[in-house]
Amino acid sequence: MSTIGPVATELPFIDEHSVEVPASPEETWDALIKTFGSSANGPFVYYAKLIGVDPIRSEGPLDHVGSTRTGFRVTAAIAPELLILSGRHRFSEYSLEWRIVGLPGGKARLSAVTRARFPGIKGRAYKALVIDSGAHARITRRMLGSVGRQASRG
Repeated sequence: MSTIGPVATELPFIDEHSVEVPASPEETWDALIKTFGSSANGPFVYYAKLIGVDPIRSEGPLDHVGSTRTGFRVTAAIAPELLILSGRHRFSEYSLEWRIVGLPGGKARLSAVTRARFPGIKGRAYKALVIDSGAHARITRRMLGSVGRQASRG
């Protein structure tokens, strides 16, 4: 789907991770939507409720602006190039930008750009636990690998 809606206010840059995918941008987009299009699993939903994520419910197709997944709202969807997911919880306001760029030989580069704000002392403590510890980077690289494997199969 090729629509774009209002994007969250500009948030501070946290990090960017990328992977080369042995599939076209369209195949990579389909894998991204398929991989993250389903609802969240039980343990993550429990954690999400604990920290007060908004939105909490998953509704609508992932490639439509306004659709939601636990912790994220689709704020931009331009197939097969850009998917921006935004959300908030007690300790942070954040966005995750998925970017897909075509490469020679029918390949694609899939990137995940994270932006976030961590207000107050509780926000800074949460940032230390999640970002500064390296946990976020490991999870993001794992997500990129998962989408890449799905795209290469599809």
